[in-house]
Amino acid sequence: MLKHALGAAVAGLVLVSLLPAGAARAAGCSGSGCTGKDPGSTGCRSSARTIDRVTPAGGGPEVELQNSTGCSAAFARIQAANSNWRFKIQIRDGDSYLANASPDRQAYTAMVGNGNAYRACVEQYDGAGGTWSCTGWH
Repeated sequence: MLKHALGAAVAGLVLVSLLPAGAARAAGCSGSGCTGKDPGSTGCRSSARTIDRVTPAGGGPEVELQNSTGCSAAFARIQAANSNWRFKIQIRDGDSYLANASPDRQAYTAMVGNGNAYRACVEQYDGAGGTWSCTGWH
């Protein structure tokens, strides 16, 4: 009996060690419950992958549209860049979550649930506004 219990415990430890790092802990939100929340503090960044990207029409930093499968939510990400670059994730016929780039680190928008049609956009903001370059709708 003890031998059987020990074998089961070892097998469980082996299975847990094979899981991706993000799968070992539960996400802090799911779907529409993620809308407006930070992808980092909720743990949603760990299961995110790039599904589309856009570069401003005149050139500049690329913005990635990220989808978190673990959270069923999406957000936009930009690499370190001059803070004059603005970017957003936009819900079709709904809210947009706007962020500015940071010269020191990657920056992220708040999230939207996957039940929405969404896209990522970027503009070089000059104080008066500019033209947005966007991914397709997803």
